[in-house]
Amino acid sequence: MGFNAKWHQEKIQRVEEYVAQHKAEIAQHPWRENYHFQTPVGWMNDPHGLIQFQGKFHLFYQHHPFSGKWGTMHWGHAISKDLIHWEHQPEALAPSEDYDGWEGGGIFTGSAIEHQNELILYYTGCAKDRQVQCMASSTDGLNFIKSDHNPVLSDPPAGINPHDFRDPKVWKQGDIWYMVTGVTDGVSDLIEPSNSQKNGLGKVCLHRSKNLKNWEFVNYLVESSGELGTMLECPNFFPLDGKWVLMYSPMGLQERQVVYLTGDFDEQTGKFHWQTMGSVDLGFDYYAPQHFRDDQGRNLIMAWVGSWPFMPWCRGEYDTSELGWYGSLTLPRQIRLCPDGKLASEPVQEVEQLREQEQYYAPCVIEEATPFSFTAGDGVHCEIIASFDLSETSAQQIVFRLRGSAEQETKLEFDLAKGEMIFDRTRSGNISALQRKCPLESASQPQLTVRIFMDSISIEVFTDNGRTTMTNNIFSNPESNELSISTVGGRTRLLGLRTFGLKSTVIA
Repeated sequence: MGFNAKWHQEKIQRVEEYVAQHKAEIAQHPWRENYHFQTPVGWMNDPHGLIQFQGKFHLFYQHHPFSGKWGTMHWGHAISKDLIHWEHQPEALAPSEDYDGWEGGGIFTGSAIEHQNELILYYTGCAKDRQVQCMASSTDGLNFIKSDHNPVLSDPPAGINPHDFRDPKVWKQGDIWYMVTGVTDGVSDLIEPSNSQKNGLGKVCLHRSKNLKNWEFVNYLVESSGELGTMLECPNFFPLDGKWVLMYSPMGLQERQVVYLTGDFDEQTGKFHWQTMGSVDLGFDYYAPQHFRDDQGRNLIMAWVGSWPFMPWCRGEYDTSELGWYGSLTLPRQIRLCPDGKLASEPVQEVEQLREQEQYYAPCVIEEATPFSFTAGDGVHCEIIASFDLSETSAQQIVFRLRGSAEQETKLEFDLAKGEMIFDRTRSGNISALQRKCPLESASQPQLTVRIFMDSISIEVFTDNGRTTMTNNIFSNPESNELSISTVGGRTRLLGLRTFGLKSTVIA
């Protein structure tokens, strides 16, 4: 049976009516982000289908529109001219067929390509007994028709759990189209936890096609023996600065949400020989980034700002889910590969158009007994850039107090003695009130520079020249907006401090 376009459109219309009914009320909540992307109503997670098509940026994302909790997934859609100001569009895809889970999990993560003046989407359909790969196309970038060939890839290779076969990322190399998917061998713990035959080792499948509809298995790009995870979700594979990068979100690696591997790709065998392993971001709330290139040739990524219940620090509750919404996306980041194989990133330059109320603080010495107070916009929606001369620093720690008040504060600590950066949200108002630590390369260098982006509930931190980043949600009161820098165990020389308020991108 072919695609039922009328039934699909009715399901999309149902979403639009629900969104129109609830979006005004949700928009009033003070925890709604000002300049990070969010869906107007409902739960959202993975960004995907990122592409520049006919001069505009298209963003698709996992969306459960009917509550603030995960449910039967749709594909939300937004369009932008500058990667910063996004216009919401009607849902691109709704689950409407047996193969894409209209009675089950729905439509999962995928990717987008342009071919013969069409925007083509690849996605995972969650059928009742398996996950399958499907496609849909559009000539105008707004209205999508599911292929009569769906599912274009029904079965994973032998020995792979059919319930863990998802997240197709498609690209063209020469005359051949390639697709990577994340898979698990054996039987998933989530499906049959008592099955003693399960292996539960993650892999990345590589398929290829000449016509985008008929796909053949090439090889496993990588195979985990446990060190790479038990499931390799949302894989991205792409060339960058003379090497290849595999980026994915693992299950089973505790505090590692997004791993990257850099190395060499053997196109003949379909194997990836990696040499370097790292984390794309080291915060609590960063998952499922997707890579794409724009018309300028920039390598860009965006990721979900949120956490899953299975993550060790997450207590199975979301601070906004009962309010009818959850989740946001990071600022778009431009990535590069460093000579040692490590990945570095920085926010795209376009974010600077949001700057206002610039403040500049001249170099000074910050003494241990005297915190240095400063302002940055309204203290909630702002950008902070600070540099310290570590050759003239005796302090063991440099501490930023963010979103402060009598009852609440978030601390960003640079422990120079231990060589660590610590994000401390134990007094931020979070349900998951914990610390997250990571190595700080700059602790052994002459200078420390940090760039901080704060929004209503998210904080993105960049340091070590973009080689170390942290993204975390906090759920503080809007009145908590005090900012200061202090030291522990000595003094530090502040080389310079620039701050900006950041204008809202929300369309009224």
